[in-house]
Amino acid sequence: MVKILMVMMLTWLPLISPGQPADSLERVLAGKNISLKERMNLHRELALLYINKNTSRSISLANEGIRMAREMKDAAAEASLYYSLGAAHYRNGAYDSAGFNLDMALTAARKLSEGNLEASVYETYGKLYRKQGRYSEALDHYLKAVRIYEQTGNTQALGAACAGIGGVYQLMKNYDQALAYLEDAEKLALQSNDKTGLARIYISLSGIYSRQGKDKDKCLYYAKEAAKICHETGDYFNENEALQTIAHVYFLHDDYENAWNYAVQAVRQADTLGNASLMAYSLIIVSNVQYHRGEYGKAIEAAYNTLKADSTDVNLAMNAYANLAKAYARTGRPDSTEFYMERYHEVLAEYSNTEYQNSLSGLKVEYEAEKKELRIEALEKQRQLHTWLGIAVAILLLISLAFAVIRYRLAVSRRKLAEEAMQRLEREKQLVAVQAALDGEAAERARLAKDLHDGLGSMLSAVKFNLPQVGGKAVPEAVDVSRFQTALGMLDESIQELRRVAHHMMPESLLRYGLKVSLSDFCASIPIARFHYFGDEARLPGKLETMVYRCIHELVNNALRHAGAAQINVQLVQEDNRLSFTVQDNGRGFDPGTVKEGMGLQNVRQRVAAFPGKLDIYSSAQGTEIHVELELTKTGSHDQGSHC
Repeated sequence: MVKILMVMMLTWLPLISPGQPADSLERVLAGKNISLKERMNLHRELALLYINKNTSRSISLANEGIRMAREMKDAAAEASLYYSLGAAHYRNGAYDSAGFNLDMALTAARKLSEGNLEASVYETYGKLYRKQGRYSEALDHYLKAVRIYEQTGNTQALGAACAGIGGVYQLMKNYDQALAYLEDAEKLALQSNDKTGLARIYISLSGIYSRQGKDKDKCLYYAKEAAKICHETGDYFNENEALQTIAHVYFLHDDYENAWNYAVQAVRQADTLGNASLMAYSLIIVSNVQYHRGEYGKAIEAAYNTLKADSTDVNLAMNAYANLAKAYARTGRPDSTEFYMERYHEVLAEYSNTEYQNSLSGLKVEYEAEKKELRIEALEKQRQLHTWLGIAVAILLLISLAFAVIRYRLAVSRRKLAEEAMQRLEREKQLVAVQAALDGEAAERARLAKDLHDGLGSMLSAVKFNLPQVGGKAVPEAVDVSRFQTALGMLDESIQELRRVAHHMMPESLLRYGLKVSLSDFCASIPIARFHYFGDEARLPGKLETMVYRCIHELVNNALRHAGAAQINVQLVQEDNRLSFTVQDNGRGFDPGTVKEGMGLQNVRQRVAAFPGKLDIYSSAQGTEIHVELELTKTGSHDQGSHC
């Protein structure tokens, strides 16, 4: 029980001495006419103020303050708020969250060369490691804090760190060292008028004198002085620990009535504070008092509530399981006695520190004596046999269940892999079909262009060549001459239109010179179109160049037909591993989510997907922009086909 008290009464945080009380700062924070920076600073100060008064409020303020500090890019404020958040989580018993936020604060403090903040983080880490029984690490972090405080001349913080070191030595039962550090801490607290720190030191001194068997009056004097100071300063958390200390001193001196009164007062205050750790420590004292008063049923209930409030603290768990085992033994409940004795041994095995085991040997001896008195050894052995059989059956069931789960998961995994393979094959088939269609279309276009140019084009040229010769052998009328000239002009236009159609079906400049030249020629033929090219002019595989040319051709035609644009911009960017193009107009625009895409845009999507690539559409009342992104392989292409 003494071990538990020493852990309980040493879990404090550094004193915060704000310039204003919390109520007045809260009123300022509730105002509307304050800047973001002022609001952030209020969150920063209040988060520190509430660490020892209202941890939930402190955590809420710190989280919101961190958000504002990030928005303002105030690294120093963010680091301080992370420290407050970590300290509040530590005070609330959430040690994992405390460690995470303290790490954030320590990293920032080192980066900003904030010595006092770095020392405060080290000091809080010392408390955290002390709480976890990692005394060597706790001393190491406390001493780091002491060195920084000595350099910066922070007397008040130095006193708190010395008190923390004394507390660690107290837990290690090195009382001479503990008293030496606590006496130094008391001098520093008086020098800096640190009332809260002085109260914590008095709590520690009361615990040490109680452990050394000093007279009750001296122990009670320090504990009651601590409670009085904490009440005056509004440090309700440490006031609660002082009340627990007073109750424990009375308990050690068999004054169960006063021990009960102070323990109940501590329970009520812990409930008001909403702190599970303080509630658990208060309840275990209540359970101890009730057991020694012979109120075994009430002692059992209080022990249950202790575990419910905080089952992670090894000291509390050991005390609670011991009380449950002893109380059930007293009430003739061997089954429950056996169960909680096993829980007691399990917790004991988890905590392998030899010193810790020795401190609990008295409870073990007491239990063994009571077990002999009740003559339950035979039932104990039988219960153990049944327990082991139950454990063996449970293990077999778990193994069987594990095999069933593994088989089920393997079956599900195989089914998913098969489905994914089918989907992948289906996608590949679709891509092959689209690619084949595009290849066929390109080949057909090339054939038609060649046939038009070489066949029909040659015939029309021959007709044009022969018509003047025919006209020259006769003496036509004036009207016939006019009609003849008109026919020749129409024939010229037909030949030019034929060449234009053949060129657009498969531009000769694309085949000879590549995308830049062919697209430049195409945009030059449209008065409102502008072409912009960026990158190198390395030739790409024919299929890829043809696809890009056809897509841009279709998108420009769409803008001309549907957008009513006054200007069209075409941009092509060619890099080693990437090719992108954009067609942008200042026309009417449309809603891609509601307007059904036409055949032309669908063809563009299919062409892009076949390579594959990504197409994005951005459209509004100010115009439309269609952007296509294609990744090139290391060889610079998606295929190695030639120009069609």
